[in-house]
Amino acid sequence: MHRYREFLTSLGWTALILAVFVIGQTIPLPNIDLSSAKKAVDHVTFLRLFANVTGSDFSNQTLFSVGMGPFMSAMIIWQAIQAVGDEFIGHLSPHQVSIGKYGITLLLAIAQSFQLVYLVRDSLKHFYLPGTTYDLTFVGSMVILIAGAMFVAWLANLNAAIGIGSSVALIIPGIVRGIPNNLMHGFGDAETVTIKLTPTSITIAVILAAIFLVFSVVTNAAELRLPVERPMLDREHSNSYLPIKFLTSAGMPFMFSSSLFMLPRYFINQATGPKTPLQHFIATWFSYRTVQGIIMYAVVLLVLNYAFGYINLQPTQQAKTLKESDDYLLGVYPGDATEAKIMQHFNRLTFLSNFVMLFIGVGPLLVGLFYPAATNYSLFLGSMMILAGMSIGVTDQIHGLLTKNRYRIFD
Repeated sequence: MHRYREFLTSLGWTALILAVFVIGQTIPLPNIDLSSAKKAVDHVTFLRLFANVTGSDFSNQTLFSVGMGPFMSAMIIWQAIQAVGDEFIGHLSPHQVSIGKYGITLLLAIAQSFQLVYLVRDSLKHFYLPGTTYDLTFVGSMVILIAGAMFVAWLANLNAAIGIGSSVALIIPGIVRGIPNNLMHGFGDAETVTIKLTPTSITIAVILAAIFLVFSVVTNAAELRLPVERPMLDREHSNSYLPIKFLTSAGMPFMFSSSLFMLPRYFINQATGPKTPLQHFIATWFSYRTVQGIIMYAVVLLVLNYAFGYINLQPTQQAKTLKESDDYLLGVYPGDATEAKIMQHFNRLTFLSNFVMLFIGVGPLLVGLFYPAATNYSLFLGSMMILAGMSIGVTDQIHGLLTKNRYRIFD
């Protein structure tokens, strides 16, 4: 039993952290009419799409409504800063790095909390500072949401340190919970055709999900291995390789493509429709029901695929790490030549992976031009891809914990 002690301990911590997270999502904000607040938020499609993949819950105004959104966004921003400013970041102490990450998280938590409270402002019940006429309702609700978001960020870091699944463990339950909703309601705006859960539709969805899960596992596991020479090791143990994933961006583009694509439509009154030329342009080019809109969504998806792939791979950092450890790619000079070689392979793999992204995200939209209900499968399959990528990472960590003590130093 002692062989699995570390795994069971980590599993126990993750279960406890998830329990705290779930309980926090059931504690409602004080002084708010939950039913009218839900109606105020539900029509903002891009917020619902963003919440589905970041562990947030904007439909129910609770202590953890903002959830993992600020922390996830902050980690992505920090990785982007690290990718372009490696020299500067490399000189920072761990304490300074932590301050930077939490600082960005706090700023994003303030912004998202303000946005949420502003949307539900008419549902707030006024609360005044005792003895004055100063209304604390808006600011007080913001402070509660910000505190909840920062506590969730702490939980995510705690799970990364002592639990299983790193910080994504807090996101996976929300993604799983949102998959049926994505299938039924798709993008969730006025143009959406709802798929009713009949035995036929459920059977079709289950079959497609099973086939797609196998496809997702294969594509997420596929990688290119560049031979690495390690002259500082003896010849018998010097053979190694640098892996570059076929899907270097994993499922990250699908986490943000839908919400970014739907964001401009927020500036169109959904009740009256587009009135100005700009609004007509937005309605045409940011609709999944038009050819122009599908082209725009494809562009958003491809840009995010390249950006997240570059951030995840960090070719400059990879080349620097190899050079500093006196290792090198076989037949390639260290330094700039190594970085160029990594970028060459990255660009080729990204070009090929673009077809996978378009097949998953854009394919159902093209079918939806003729069979409207098919558009819902764009979000459905995208969520499955995100879930598959995260699950593979969690599975690898579990496998590592279970087998870390099963090794032989000498043959």
